[in-house]
Amino acid sequence: MPVQDNDDKRTAEQPAVDAEEELRRKQAQSQKQQQDETSVQKSGKLLPLLNAKAEHHQSRIDTLDEKIANQTDKIDRNKANIEALNAKADKLEDTNRMLKATIGNLPGIGAIIALNEKRIQTIREEKIPEKQQKIDQAWKKIDKFTAKRDRIEHKLNRVVALNDTIKSFSIGFNKERREAFADAMTRLNGATVDCLSDKKATLEAKKQKILDTYNDPATSVVDKYKLSEQLKDVNERISALDDKIMKLARPETHYEEQTNDQLDASMKLTGDKLGEMVQKGTVDMPTLAETAVQAAQEVETLDRSKVAELADQLGIQPLANAEMQLEDDYNMIDGIINNGSKEDIDKAKTELAEGIKNMESLAENPFVPQEMRDNAVDELAKMKKQLELLSASDEVFVESWLDTMVDRGAAEYTQDGGFKVNPDYYKELPRNDRHVETMTEIQAVEVMSALVEAGIQFSAATKGENKVGITVSKNDVPALNDVMYASIGKIAHTEAAKENGGKGEKGKYETVNPEYYASLSKEQRHTRVEPIETARKIAGELQKQNIPYSAVVRKNDTVAITVSKENAQAYKQIESAVKCERAVELVNPEFFKALPKQERFAQRMDEGQARKKSAELTAKGVEHSAVFGGEKSAVTVAKKDSKRAFFSRGKMQRDAQRISGRGQQNPQQRQQTPKKRNNQGLE
Repeated sequence: MPVQDNDDKRTAEQPAVDAEEELRRKQAQSQKQQQDETSVQKSGKLLPLLNAKAEHHQSRIDTLDEKIANQTDKIDRNKANIEALNAKADKLEDTNRMLKATIGNLPGIGAIIALNEKRIQTIREEKIPEKQQKIDQAWKKIDKFTAKRDRIEHKLNRVVALNDTIKSFSIGFNKERREAFADAMTRLNGATVDCLSDKKATLEAKKQKILDTYNDPATSVVDKYKLSEQLKDVNERISALDDKIMKLARPETHYEEQTNDQLDASMKLTGDKLGEMVQKGTVDMPTLAETAVQAAQEVETLDRSKVAELADQLGIQPLANAEMQLEDDYNMIDGIINNGSKEDIDKAKTELAEGIKNMESLAENPFVPQEMRDNAVDELAKMKKQLELLSASDEVFVESWLDTMVDRGAAEYTQDGGFKVNPDYYKELPRNDRHVETMTEIQAVEVMSALVEAGIQFSAATKGENKVGITVSKNDVPALNDVMYASIGKIAHTEAAKENGGKGEKGKYETVNPEYYASLSKEQRHTRVEPIETARKIAGELQKQNIPYSAVVRKNDTVAITVSKENAQAYKQIESAVKCERAVELVNPEFFKALPKQERFAQRMDEGQARKKSAELTAKGVEHSAVFGGEKSAVTVAKKDSKRAFFSRGKMQRDAQRISGRGQQNPQQRQQTPKKRNNQGLE
C-alpha cells in the first residue's frame, strides 16, 4: 500500500504541477538568492580598506594623544616653577621685613633690601608672567589638538561602525545578526552626523572670517563684492549640511525599537546599496556612510507588505560564510593595503594595470577560443576590482605624508579641510616669479615628495575638491619638469608650452611632448637627429628611465629628439647602447670646454694611439683633453702646445733642415718633396 507524503497538500481534484515548470521556479528562486548574496559579498570587499583606514585614524589619534600629554607635562612643569618662584619671592619679602625691622639703619643693609626688592619685582612681573604665558600657550595647543582629535575620532567611529555594519551581514543567527546590525547602525548614524557637524563648524568659522574681513574698513568695494560671493557660497553649503543633518539624525533607540522585519529589510537595502557602490568604484568614507544610513532609513517610508518582502529575501540564507569567501579572493590585496609600503602598492598597481591591458587584448581577440575569451572577461572583472581597492589606498598615503610634514612644521591643515605646505615660501616669492602647476592630491604628494628629495623649494595649497596647486620659482621650472615627468608622467604647462605646444600636432609633422620642448629655453635644449627606428628605441629607453623628452618626425623619415642639457650625458649613453656602440670615455672634458674653439688643436687617431698619446702628454705635463671611442678617438691640446704634443724634437730639426736646404735640392728631390709633405703633419 503506497504511503502518502504528509507535505503534499494537493487534493485529487488539483492537477499536478508540471515538473519542468517547478524546476524553473526553483531555479529562479535560487538565482534571486544568489543575487542577494552577491550584493552583500560586494559590500564586504570594503573590509580591507576600512581596516586600513581605521588603523590610520587610530595612529593619528595616538600621535595627538602624545602631543596633548607633552603639553600637559609642560603645564605641570611651569605650574611647579610658578609655585617655586612665588615661594622664593615670599621668602625675599619676609627677609626684607626682618631686615627693616632690625638692622635696616646699618650701612649696606639698605642696598641689600633694594636688591631683594628688585629680585622680587623681576620674579613677580617677568618670570611668573612668562611661565604663565607658556601655560596659556600650552592650553591653546591642547585645545587645538583636542579639537583635531575629536574630528579624527568621529571619522574613526564612522569607519568602525561601517565595518561592523558589513560584518553583521555574515552572522548566522537571526537574533544576534539583528542586534549587531542595530548597534552598528546606531553608531554609524551618530558618527555620520558628528562628521557632518564638524564640516558645518569648519564652514561657520570660515564664514566668520569672511564677515570680519568684509566689515574691516580697509576692505575695498571690489574686495567686498568678491567676499559677498564667497559668503553666499559658504551659506549655501552650510544650509545643505543642515538639511542633510536633519534628514540623517535619529534617536539612539531608533533601531532598537524596530521590528524584526524592519531590521531585516534595512539590512537588505543597506547591503544592496553598499554592493552597488563598490561595483561603481565609490569608496570614499563620507559617501559610503551617508548612503548606508539613508538606505537603512528607506524602510520608514515603505508599507508593511514591502518590508516583509525585503525581510523574506534576506532570510533565505544567513550568509555565514560571506566574509570567508571575500578574504579568500582579496587576501593578497588586503595584505598590501594593511602592511605594504607605498612602493609595494605602486608596484602592485602597475602589475595589475599591465595585467588588465593584456587581459583586455585577450578578451577582444577573435582568434582565440570563446571559452578562453569568457574566462578572460571574468578574470578582467576581478583584476579591475583589485585595482580599485588599491587605488583607494591613495587617500591613506596622502594623509600619512601630510601628517609627517605637519609634524615637521612644514605644513598645516586649514579650517576648510584642506592643507598648505611651506606657505611662507609662497609669500616670499615675488608674484611675477611664481609658476603654479595644478594636479590631483595623490599626484601632488608624489611630486612634492620628489621635490623634497631633490632639494627644490616649493609651496603648495589645496584648490577646491581634490585639486592642489604647487608653486615654484620660474627658474626651477626645468627641474620641476624632470620631477613631474618622473613622478606622474606630466610636463609643466608654461606660457611657452601653451603658445607653442600644439603647433606641431596641427601641422604636417607628428610630434611627441611638444609642450616639453616649448618649456625649455634654447640654451637648455640638447637635440639629436636619429633614424626613425633608432629614435623609437631611444624614446622607449628614455621612458623607462623617466627622462622627459620631446620628439618630432621630420619629412625625411628622421626624428629630432630633444632632452634638457642636464640629461644630455644620459641620452648619449642610451644612444650608444641602442646603436650597439661603446660608450665613449672622456678625459679632462672640462679643459676642452674651457678652451676657446679657435685655440683648439685636435688630432684624430685610433683608441690605442689616443691612450698612448694621453699617457705621454700626462708625463710631459701638457694639458690636454681626450676622447676614447674606438676608431673615432681624438686628443686635443691648445694650439700653442701642438708642436710639443705631436712632433718630436728630432723630427722638428729634420723638418727645419729640409726646409732651409730646399734651394740646393736637385729636381728629383723637389718633385718628391710635395709627396712627403702631404704625408706629414695634420690633415
